[in-house]
Amino acid sequence: MIIDIQQYPKYLPLLILIVGLFLLKYFALLVYKKRNNIKRSDNFIVGINSIYYVILSILLVLFIMSVLGVSLREFFTSISIIAAALAIVTKDYIAQVVNGMILMFNNQFSIGDNIRIGQHKGRIINISLLNVQILSHENELVYIPNTNMLGMDVVNYSKSDNIISYFDITGDIKLIQQYEEIEKFYREKLENIPELIVSDSLHIKILEVRKNIMTLRFEVKLIEYSIKNERLFKKEIISDWLKFSPTIPNLEK
Repeated sequence: MIIDIQQYPKYLPLLILIVGLFLLKYFALLVYKKRNNIKRSDNFIVGINSIYYVILSILLVLFIMSVLGVSLREFFTSISIIAAALAIVTKDYIAQVVNGMILMFNNQFSIGDNIRIGQHKGRIINISLLNVQILSHENELVYIPNTNMLGMDVVNYSKSDNIISYFDITGDIKLIQQYEEIEKFYREKLENIPELIVSDSLHIKILEVRKNIMTLRFEVKLIEYSIKNERLFKKEIISDWLKFSPTIPNLEK
């Protein structure tokens, strides 16, 4: 069946708008990628694509209604009461979308950043209109609602000059007598990996002392924070811990 444009002139502007919107998005991203030499997705690209798909969905609905001969004025008048009710029901969803837009177009968080929010720690792999997706150190995919990202305390290791990593180890209380020897030993060991850890940044705290055990916290500044580098640091600490403990310690991340 051939559609007669003269018979349905009302949907022609919508069709032109849809095509124009696609071309605008395509060339805007093309110029942005070339100007900033970007080969993979970032916040701006994700944000533009999200806005494009939202507007495109609305225009397609209007286009289909125009093709079917539905009066847009009568349609919006008839659903005004329903729309008001839906706005109340979906206010949390709308808040998530607005917060998602804020995250996409600011420089506080970027795709690829290593962050910690609450008990979750990992790398941002995607930002959507509803949530931020984080790949944790245990390779678990964690979804953080956008309202949480803007309403909670978030540590962004990738944008910090002091990239501190820590690891807690629990051992025999008798080792407290060897505290200075432990600190000296680890300082010498960590000096052998200057490409990973900032020189002379090791700090060992006695975190907790109980009846038969104590907990030490090893803190260092990493040259560059990443999941891989933090794992290497923890591996280095663990591999030499048995020197000071006659039994395998209880490790706490």
